[in-house]
Amino acid sequence: MDDILKGLIDIWRLFEAAPVTFAIWAALFLLFGDGLARLAYRKKLKLSKARFKAVCDELGHLESVLADERDELYFYRAEAGALRADLERLSAILAGENDLEKSAIDKQVARKVQTSVLLSATLFNRQPEHSIAAAMKKAAKLDKLIFVIIYDADHPTKSNLSYALGNFLRYQTTRKLVDKSFICVLVASSDEIAKTFVPPQDTLENCRWVVLNAAGAVLRSESLSANPDEGLKKAREVLEHISALEH
Repeated sequence: MDDILKGLIDIWRLFEAAPVTFAIWAALFLLFGDGLARLAYRKKLKLSKARFKAVCDELGHLESVLADERDELYFYRAEAGALRADLERLSAILAGENDLEKSAIDKQVARKVQTSVLLSATLFNRQPEHSIAAAMKKAAKLDKLIFVIIYDADHPTKSNLSYALGNFLRYQTTRKLVDKSFICVLVASSDEIAKTFVPPQDTLENCRWVVLNAAGAVLRSESLSANPDEGLKKAREVLEHISALEH
């Protein structure tokens, strides 16, 4: 303690003897110390940023793997449901039921199909329309575009509906954008109006995305991209294109 006190007294005497010189040397040492500290911590900061970026990349990779695993689960679940339905129909035929009439088995299968469609419908922020004509009337009143998803109801996975639509709308930003700017429609390809928007070469192995204006003119039509980045990008492209036309 005495040594510290003695050192402080010596510094004070030095300051009294030559205050200007003392201030200059103090400023130089301060600048030198600051530069040295910045140099030392700059390397640590760069290292920390690199580690943080690596962790973010790994997290993104794990989220992608999780999404792929979830998609495979949905696919195999749909395949199992289709196989179960086939076995039930076969059991009904072996039991002597009339295949032309609606048996209890057929009603049960029909309920499962409807449930599958409703599960996909919940991917939107609000329940979609099931009629393009009704959506066109609604779009005209609200001055919105029409976001149509067309699928094959007889396909085992409904044209990969859960997989493709789930990935297209994976980002909350995309769902909010679609909900704000479009009237959404989820409709089977057997619909009289919907079938006119499906090209002959499209076998609907993947569901089809069609964008219409309120008058029913096609603004965009393509196989739905099962990619969340592409989903957000394409939804924005449609709106930017319409905005450019209006101006």
